[in-house]
This record gives sequence, structure tokens and C-alpha cells, in this order.
Amino acid sequence: MPEKGFGNFSVLKSQESRLSEDWERLLRSAWEELKVRSRRFRSESLQSVQIKFYPYRNGNNSILYKKGILFAKFHSSLLDADSRIPESLAYLLLSRLFGLKPEPRHKEDVMDFLNSLPERKNTKQISRLSSKGKFYDLSDIMNRIIQEYFPKIDPKLISIFWSDRIGTRRLGSYEKQTMSIRISPVLDHPKVPSLVIEHVVHHEILHHILPVRRINGKNSIHSPQFKVLEKRYVRYREAINWLKKEYPNFLISLRKENRSRNTSSI
Repeated sequence: MPEKGFGNFSVLKSQESRLSEDWERLLRSAWEELKVRSRRFRSESLQSVQIKFYPYRNGNNSILYKKGILFAKFHSSLLDADSRIPESLAYLLLSRLFGLKPEPRHKEDVMDFLNSLPERKNTKQISRLSSKGKFYDLSDIMNRIIQEYFPKIDPKLISIFWSDRIGTRRLGSYEKQTMSIRISPVLDHPKVPSLVIEHVVHHEILHHILPVRRINGKNSIHSPQFKVLEKRYVRYREAINWLKKEYPNFLISLRKENRSRNTSSI
């Protein structure tokens, strides 16, 4: 549940410069691993990698290979993404370039991440979102969490909504530009314990308090301090155990429930 950041373009260019070597190593590693399985690219040599990050939402993530150069274009939100996401995206895009079948986990990681991205400065879309779901009111939950764990924060500074996109792996997101939290509506269900939603909301509020830091040449999204504070939520262990043990079965039952509902409505 990493934080999303859309700073000004000069800041993004600075971040891009610092991160280019990390991204190049990642792409080169994925290239060498995958190209041996591709008939067309097996004998190709990767001479250089050129990476650009774009802050606008309508820019697609893409790669292009031409005369020994790999051109990569990524959305700027990936600068703050969990390390698993860039890796999955690299393998997904290179698999497609090489004509290989991508691993399902890579595709799922990337799609959940992209689906969780809030629209940039889309006030009309935000106005359509609501904190009140069918079963849970996020405003009530956030206010309780702030009052108990973050009493110095003014709750009026943070807005919270149920997202209009269902993410099953990425359950929450925080956008620092609008200071807003979005929670996946997959959690708005009577079978989901309230303590799980409280944990996710508590986690996203921490992203509001603790911005991404640069440590040892890498982005630290969930720093040691972040992890210590996260565990202060009194039912943290219960929430984690439910997500690990019960959540997969919940998703299976939810899919069956949706199929049954769609069938009965035909």
C-alpha cells in the first residue's frame, strides 16, 4: 500500500536521475533472464538503457528496443512504488516484447497497482466518490483511528473514500497531492472484519505522516520507523493473520457470490 506522489516536474527529474541506475540494473537483469527464451531476441545485445518518467496519467508504461538500445517510459508514480511493482512491470513488458507469456503474478501485481492509481487533480471524479459503503463508513473508521493513534492530526486535512476500482492485492492508497486515502471496495463486505479495514486505514494514515525517504540509494516506503508505528495498532496481528489465512478464501467465495448474482440477473 505504498504512497502515491505527484510532485512538480523538476522534482521528478531529480528523482529520475537518482533512480536511473537502479532501474537500469533491473531491466538488464530481466533482459538477460528472459531473452534466452526468445527466438527473435536471443542473439540481440543490450548496449544501453534509456529511461524516462512522466507525471501525466495518460502516459502508458512501455518499452521499445531499437539497434541495441532499450527505451523505457514509465509513469512517475512508480518512483514511489513498492520494489515488487517495478520488478513485475519489467518482466511483464519484456515478456511481451520477446513474445513470451507473462507470469500471472507479474500481471496481477501491475494491474492492481495501475487500477489503484488515483486520477491526477480530477476533482469531478473525487466528488463522485463516497466514504459510505454498503456496510462500512470509512469516515467513522478514520476518525476513530486518528482520535486514538494520531490525536495531533486534524482529521479535516485528510479525505477518505471507497475507490471506484476494485483492487484485490492493493487494498489502500494515499495521494499526497490531494491528501486523500482510497480503500478498495473489495473490503466493503460483511465477511471482512472491521479490524482489517482499521488496519488498512491506519497504514495509509502513516503514509500521510511519514513520506518516502531515500536510504542507501533506494526508496524507503515502509521504513523501520513506519513498521514500528504500524504495529502500534492494537489489533495489528489479528488483521495480518486474517489477510494471510482468511483473505484468499474470502476472495474465492466473493467470486462465487458475484457469479451467482450475475447468473440470477440474466
